[in-house]
Amino acid sequence: MSSQLWQRLVVGFRSVLGPKPGGAAPPVALLDPEPDPVGASAVEEPARQSDPAAGREPDDDDSPERIDDLQAALDRSLAWRSQVLLDQSGGSAQFGDGPAIVASLQDPEGGVIRQIPFAAQQALAVSRNPMSSVGDLVKLFERDPTLAQSLLKTANSAWYQRKDEAVVSIAAGVQRIGLQAVENVLLTSIVAGMLCRPGGAYGVLVDKVWSHMQRTAPLAQRLAPAFGVDPEMAYTLALLHDVGKLAVFDYISALRQGLHREIKMPEKFLHGMLVHLHEPVGGRAALRWGLGVRAARALAEHHRHPVPDTTDPLTELLYVAERLDLAACVRFQEPDWEALWADGMITTDRAAVERRCAVEPD
Repeated sequence: MSSQLWQRLVVGFRSVLGPKPGGAAPPVALLDPEPDPVGASAVEEPARQSDPAAGREPDDDDSPERIDDLQAALDRSLAWRSQVLLDQSGGSAQFGDGPAIVASLQDPEGGVIRQIPFAAQQALAVSRNPMSSVGDLVKLFERDPTLAQSLLKTANSAWYQRKDEAVVSIAAGVQRIGLQAVENVLLTSIVAGMLCRPGGAYGVLVDKVWSHMQRTAPLAQRLAPAFGVDPEMAYTLALLHDVGKLAVFDYISALRQGLHREIKMPEKFLHGMLVHLHEPVGGRAALRWGLGVRAARALAEHHRHPVPDTTDPLTELLYVAERLDLAACVRFQEPDWEALWADGMITTDRAAVERRCAVEPD
């Protein structure tokens, strides 16, 4: 990655968190996808061998049968991972609220994975309809000043800007970025509006996870051509890649409200729950939101443990983009490209990815 881009990533993140290397370390351990020693031995290695959701070839078949099959596979994966987590966490986890949250996560009728609000569903339907006119899209943004501001910010970003010409109208912004980018603006706003507030330290973690997702999205968009992935699809999936963690915090928030007290659990157990359960939870959320089989599988397998049996550029892209962001903005380190490619068993040409990191968007 070019030193300039690296400095922008690090400086941008420090401007939010404040602490610098050598000072007080920010509490970001639970954001890091790398497992702790308990998780490494208890969950990741068995998952690599026999996760029930693993080894399926990605496709674009969104028939009801394929959706049902994937839903069933994700349910099995979540149940299996949950049992391993509980078995290996030791007696200390049983004295907190962790087991109750794990049980709620597995309940398909629990209803805590929230549905996108109806008005937002209508807006997404308009953005996804190739027959929608610019006027139809303009109306969406005219009703919401925050959405309009996000649209103009996106249209004037380095990725979309043309010849330093600033966009100042909603119609011009829509025309510049196109339908799928409009959908990404809407999704960003929708997910941000659905963020829960579980209280205490959990609320801080929600903000950190969401910030990481927001940073990873434009990075994946930039890297996408090297992986042969559509940049707008890359943005969408990277924006949502850790949505399973946000859903876990939703469950924590719901339990807190039901018990009328703060939630208690060991930090290590929370870490294990976030790291090892968020993929199938995220895949189930994607299906619930109508994002389709391909998106759900990408979210459910983006850690590539186990590595898909067939070449899967979507999970390769999400894997690399996430780890580049965490290296820059959590650990403040240059990436170890060789280890990154080896650990994720990445098949994409590494030099092409490094070149995409080193140049500004067109």
